[in-house]
This record gives sequence, structure tokens and C-alpha cells, in this order.
Amino acid sequence: MTPLLSRLISVAASVCIFSAAWFCLWSISLHLVERPELAVLLFPFGLRLGLMLQCPRGYWPVLVISEWMLLIWLSHEVALAHLPLLMLGGLLTLLPVALISRYRHQRDWRTLLRQGAALIAAALLQSLPWAGQQAMLNALLLTLTGGLTLAPTCLVIWHYLTRTRWQPLGPALISQPVNWRARHLIWYLLLFIISLGLQLGLPAELSRFTPFCLALPIIALAWHYGWQGALIATLMNAIALIASQTWHDHPVDLLLSLLAQSLTGLLLGAGIQRLRELNQSLQHELARNRRLAERLVETEESVRQEVARELHDDIGQTITAIRTQAGIVQRLAPDNGRVIQSGAHIEQLSLGVYDSVRRLLGRLRPRQLDDLSLEQAVRSLMREMELDDRGIVSHLDWHVDENLLSEGQRVTLFRVCQEGLNNIVKHASASAVTLKGWQQDERVMLVIEDDGCGLPSGSGLQGFGLAGMRERVTALGGTLAISCTHGTRVSVHLPLRTV
Repeated sequence: MTPLLSRLISVAASVCIFSAAWFCLWSISLHLVERPELAVLLFPFGLRLGLMLQCPRGYWPVLVISEWMLLIWLSHEVALAHLPLLMLGGLLTLLPVALISRYRHQRDWRTLLRQGAALIAAALLQSLPWAGQQAMLNALLLTLTGGLTLAPTCLVIWHYLTRTRWQPLGPALISQPVNWRARHLIWYLLLFIISLGLQLGLPAELSRFTPFCLALPIIALAWHYGWQGALIATLMNAIALIASQTWHDHPVDLLLSLLAQSLTGLLLGAGIQRLRELNQSLQHELARNRRLAERLVETEESVRQEVARELHDDIGQTITAIRTQAGIVQRLAPDNGRVIQSGAHIEQLSLGVYDSVRRLLGRLRPRQLDDLSLEQAVRSLMREMELDDRGIVSHLDWHVDENLLSEGQRVTLFRVCQEGLNNIVKHASASAVTLKGWQQDERVMLVIEDDGCGLPSGSGLQGFGLAGMRERVTALGGTLAISCTHGTRVSVHLPLRTV
């Protein structure tokens, strides 16, 4: 099939579909306003404007010419009045549509407001040929109502058709079950029935509360489905209003109700969309900050590990050399007591330096984590602190998959255990301590409990090493909480790393 033939088929199909929809909507509008020329300004205007706001510019002449052909035909069939004014108004509405056409592919809250502004401007321009006549206000009300009722519906349908990935119909697709999304359909139908029941069942003395009842489906669907839900709810309300038989004596009230609920849906949809965009942006920034913070923690641990390795290698070798030289000096002068005493003193000082460096290395980088798993490192820590010798009964219950933890998380959990156990030994006067680690809902949980006296009143975390731990846990996207009821309980929640 040649591109020209494909284009002709598309144009012919567009003319047929648009003409049929336009005539059906004109018939419904005629039932509401009872004047053929005014019926053109209601739903047919909204259909044309809604399609123009969404479709490429190449289809605009097709829509305009199709509408003109229908207007000319109606002028012969039903004596349609003001034919030149209707055709002129259709041309004038092209101006605001052309101004915002470059934004039609965007789907943010500004797009909804831009299209709403274009609808209002187009309604004013469509009514402009009636300027100076008594019918101008009626024309403006009709165009505003029709545009704000149908154009958002066109936006929802166009968004669904263009954002859905369509697959060619084949044997594999036919065999797949149809996903009817029954919950969504039942939800829509229930709200529609409630809205229709409110229109038909409210007593006359409560009719002034009808607009508030119309807002309920809009709010409910907007909350669950965003701006699409708000615009679908306005269409449901419009159908319910038209289907009710309470408007025959007051058609202007019907138009005002349609206009009010359409504006409510449009503005609420824009607000919900803005809220969702801000929430997504906030979630993105929080995730980005969390990744940066975790990277900083891991970088810090990497630097600590490198410094600890350098200190261990260089200073360890130097101290060994000093002790060796001190021993050589003592053997070279076995009869000189002062030399032997000085050599022994040098050797003792070197051992002191070695012990200090070893303690510093332990603070820089827990040596247990280099050779042991996290659970084994915690058990080794509990043995090193000699809890049993201090009369403290200890229990470790550990069920954590260490493969899901980053290096920064491993070190942070170990340091929390280290600080918590250190505080228990020094300050709690406890007789029992329990340390638990487990996974829950893609998070790792750590709890350290004792039956001691708790932290001193008013001390907070300062001076107990847990203030820095809370900062590290928070940087990794977790929380650290401390309670001092019947002992001390340190609770840590950390998100697991996805692998």
C-alpha cells in the first residue's frame, strides 16, 4: 500500500467517524436546547475542539471541512440559522488551538491548565460572532459547557490510545485471556449508579446539595486514578445529569451544573497531577540522596580500610624493627646495665605503641569483618567483651542473609552492636543481654536488649557513641530508636540492598 493511498484511507475513515459522532452529539444537544443552531455550539463544538487539541495539525482541515459539510447539509434539512456565523466561529477557534499545539504531547499538570485555558479562549472566539446580540451569553454558556465536558474526555481517550503498546492480533494473542479489570469496572459502575441515584432520588428541598454530591465521584476517582480518574468522573456525572429528568423546566441550570462539575474535574485533575509529580520528584530525590549517602559511607569505610592496612603494614614492620634493634643492642653490651635497661625500656615502649595502634586500627576498621561473616564477627565481639565473665548472660539470634547487605551496611550493623554492647558493659549494670537480627519486608532489623538500668536521665545519646551511629543509619535510609523502659532497647531498621 502506497503512502498516498494509506493517507486517503485515513482521511476517509476520519471523516466518517467524526461525522457520525458529530451528528449523534448534535442530536443529543438538540434534545437539550431545542434550537438547531445552538445545538451546534454544545457537544459538537466540544468534540471538534477536543480532537483538534490532541490530533496532528494535518487533520485539522479534515475536521473543519467535515463540520462545514454537516452544517451546510443541516441548513437545508432543518433550516439551520446563522450558518455564516457558525462557520466563522469554527475558523476563529483555530487560533488558541494552534498556540498550544506544541504542548499536546506533554502530560503534566501544566498541560491540563493550558488546554483548559485554550478551551475558554476558543469558547469566547466561537461566541464572538454573536457580539452585540442577546444570544451571545447563551452561545458562550453552550460553548463553555460543551468544550469543558467533551474535550477532557477526548484527552483521556487519546492518552490511552497513544500510551498503550498495541500488538498485532495473532494466534498467540487470541489465546491469552482478556483482562477485564473487574475491580475498576465495578468501581466505575458503582459510582455512576450512586451519582444517577442522587440526581433522581434527592427530594426537592435538598436539590441545592446536588453540586456537592457531584463532587464526590470526582474526588474519589481523582484520588485513586489521578487526573484521568477526575476527567472520567466528570463524564459520568454529565451522563447522570442528562439522564435525569429534573432539568426539563430549567435547561440553563443543567448547563451550569455541567459547566461547574467539568471545571471541578479539570482543576482537581490538574491539582492531583501536580501533587503526584511533586511526590515522584520527591521520591526520586530521596532515592538519589540515599544512594549518595550510602556511597559516602562506603567510601569512608574504604578509606578507613586502606588507612588501617597501611598503618598495620608500615607501623607494624617499624615496631618489629625497633624491637629487633633493641634486642640486638642488649646482646651487644651484656655487661652494661644501663644499655640493657634502655633497650628493655625501648622494647616496652614499642609494645605500648603497638597496642595503641592496634586499638586505633580496631576503631578505624573492625578487623573481624575482614575474615569473618557478620554473624561470626558479632559472636567474636561478644566473646572479646567477656560478657560471661562479667556475669552477663548473652544470647544471639541471627537470621540475616549477608549477601543482601552492602559493605557500608555490614560495617554499620557491626558498629551498632559494638557500641550497644560497650554501653551495656560500662553503664547498664545488666545481668542479661539479647541481640537479634532478622529480615522483614525487604528490611533488616537489629535489636539489642538488656535488663539494666538504662541510659542516665537527660543523657540522650551524647557520650555513648550512638549519636554517630544514628547519623550513619539515617544516611543509609534506615532508622535507629532507643527506649529505656525496663532496661535499654536499641532498634535499627535498614533497607536491604536489591541485587
